[in-house]
Amino acid sequence: MNFYFLSTFYKKTFLAFCILFFATFVSSQNNVIEEVFVTAEKRSESLQDISQAISALSDQDLKSKNIESFVDLSAIVPGVTVAKNEGYKTVISIRGVGNETNQNAIAAPSVAFHMDGIFIASPFALQTDFIDVDRIEVIRGPQGTLFGQNSTGGAINVISKKPSMDENLSQYDLTLGNYGLSKFRSSNNLVISESVAARISFAKTERDGFSNNIINGQDLDDANNFSLRADLLIDINESSSLRFFGQYFEVDRNGSAMRGIDDTNTNIRNLSQDTFSKHELTSSVLAAIYETDLGFATLKAMASIQEDDILVVRDNDRHNFGDLVLSIPGLGSNSTYQRAEFNPETSLVDTSTFEINLISNEPILNGKLDWTIGAFYMEHEIENSIRGYRDNDLTGQLRYLCGDSFANSGYCYTHDYGIPGRFDVFAADWDFVTDALPTRESYSIYGQGTYSVREDLRLVAGMRYSEDTFKTNVTNFFNTETFSEKGTSDEVTGKITGELDINDSTMTYLTFARGSKPGGTNLTFGFTEIQDADAARPVAPALVFPTYQAETVDSIEFGLKTDLFNGRARTNIAAFSYSYENLQFQATDPDPYRGGVANIPESEMSGLEVEFTGLLTDEWILDMNLSFLNSEVTSDYMVLDNVDAYQYFFGQEDLRYGLRENVKGNELAKSPEFSADISLTYETILASGSLFTGILQYVQRGDFQQRVSNNAIVDAIDSYELLNLTASIDFAGDRWGLDFKILNATDEDGVNSSMTDVFGVAATGLELIPPRQMMVRLSLSY
Repeated sequence: MNFYFLSTFYKKTFLAFCILFFATFVSSQNNVIEEVFVTAEKRSESLQDISQAISALSDQDLKSKNIESFVDLSAIVPGVTVAKNEGYKTVISIRGVGNETNQNAIAAPSVAFHMDGIFIASPFALQTDFIDVDRIEVIRGPQGTLFGQNSTGGAINVISKKPSMDENLSQYDLTLGNYGLSKFRSSNNLVISESVAARISFAKTERDGFSNNIINGQDLDDANNFSLRADLLIDINESSSLRFFGQYFEVDRNGSAMRGIDDTNTNIRNLSQDTFSKHELTSSVLAAIYETDLGFATLKAMASIQEDDILVVRDNDRHNFGDLVLSIPGLGSNSTYQRAEFNPETSLVDTSTFEINLISNEPILNGKLDWTIGAFYMEHEIENSIRGYRDNDLTGQLRYLCGDSFANSGYCYTHDYGIPGRFDVFAADWDFVTDALPTRESYSIYGQGTYSVREDLRLVAGMRYSEDTFKTNVTNFFNTETFSEKGTSDEVTGKITGELDINDSTMTYLTFARGSKPGGTNLTFGFTEIQDADAARPVAPALVFPTYQAETVDSIEFGLKTDLFNGRARTNIAAFSYSYENLQFQATDPDPYRGGVANIPESEMSGLEVEFTGLLTDEWILDMNLSFLNSEVTSDYMVLDNVDAYQYFFGQEDLRYGLRENVKGNELAKSPEFSADISLTYETILASGSLFTGILQYVQRGDFQQRVSNNAIVDAIDSYELLNLTASIDFAGDRWGLDFKILNATDEDGVNSSMTDVFGVAATGLELIPPRQMMVRLSLSY
């Protein structure tokens, strides 16, 4: 395995850090960097004592860097890329490992999301805003032991502020800005008795759209969100507590702007589409956490009920009827986009989880072994429905399903469920119709121990056994095609780590770890060669099958964590190399409309991450996060790109099959070679006793490929750079605060991501980062 960090570029970076360290050394001041505690390994520990690459963002970090949702984490945390997708999905990649199967309802992401330690299963929950957050822990690298499935890339744990019995406390803030932004937040800690406390928080955000659909006048990339959280903590006795919390999030907005790649509007934030978009989402979590000190260990039990309900209407061709097609080959110079839309796509996701663990309080074996054991259970059910229309007769009008409120009763479609009438669906204005009911049931047990070989040397080892059972019942095009599938898979994952203390403030570690993401079933898949022959179709071997395999990541990571210059500087460095087997990705089949999830046998990635914080003087703080990444497909594997295949249709499956390309050597999706977050903070006490803080933040997200196909026209996403400015005053008395922010000060029109349909119309849409935003926030605490 080739460690990419040995390149000349890395050597230059190392030299730059030497200079920074020297600058820090010669500065004279008395402050030191505060110790940060995290729960990344199920127990509270100092960040510097954990042999993993972890970034911890405090509530103050979230405030100063304006991190209000998962999308805002992109490039802020080393190795993390967050891409918007399809206008209503969020895809998180860590070190190039992400969710390349987001068009499959049952397929799981590769970065596990936890809320206060509870696994949140639905990827739609990633759209929620952060509310009343104490800190966010981002754990990079496979987490196959303590976090289990869906953590091949890593895990994110959003930790809320717990109710406190100390005092009543209220916090309010109001933010106003351009684009009609208004946001109000409230958080209240209520002491009910000596043993009972509660927190109640809510937030409301409204904002006009950043983009405009000039065909129908609709604002897009708008915001209309509401969040509510209630948290109750009961101290049963001195050693036991019970915590209940509920969190609710609601979106009711027009939707995201997915600008068609062939849109000719000169203003990139104007787009031409003939569909009125809609985005509605409710996401809720109800949870209970019981914790008790047994003396020798702490017992913790966590249970949750989760529900996500989403409805989306969007323009599926991303263009206006009649626009010229420029990015899809083989259609001819005068080809135009036909009208297509999803109206609607809905998903209802119900999840229940239960986890119990036991964590040692005192080491056993003569004080040498700390240990953690636990078990996890999940039930996951989805109801997914898609009504995808396409103007197949090229009239510019869609023949909607009769009975829908938006259908023209004189020009609508009524399905005949008989034979042969049911097959008329293929001649009507349908692109894709499906009703799918996939389910997943998961069990796992795990254990991890840390053994002190000697005072400065420790061995960490852990293992997890997981078993997944998946079932799917699918009906496509009403009743013309139905199928059921089920299967069970099991996987053993784990880690082994050696930790060595160089001195009191420096630790190195070497970790070998494995993470896994379960397989599943597809909604559609290719016909077999026998089926092709029986139907008198051109014979084309299938590329998408009824089921797909689990994917695994084997990693080697070397890390260094050190505090320098009497605690005035802190540097954490991680170098890693991955072997990626059976990467799950969204594939196109030679049979039209038969796309699904497939597996690329072997890929590799390697990289380097650097986190540095230095107190340059009593007033100046430098914070730097850098990520370098190299990724590629290392096995021969033939992939059919729907953009190329779209020129051929039914009866030309063999021609579609002939357009396959070998992706060996291609970059993995959403894997920028370089990203950076550099902040310079100035703090000083004014004559009035108020604290002034000024922050200059520079963010660079490198360019990347949107899909593993690496199509030069639709997959190449350019890099962008952001400059953010913040000036804050915390007035004397610690009650009032005032913040002035300019985000994206240079008004960069950067592209966050693109999306290309692998099933039907093969159109590509671009989603942009927000434009320049100016805002002021007034806050009150008492």
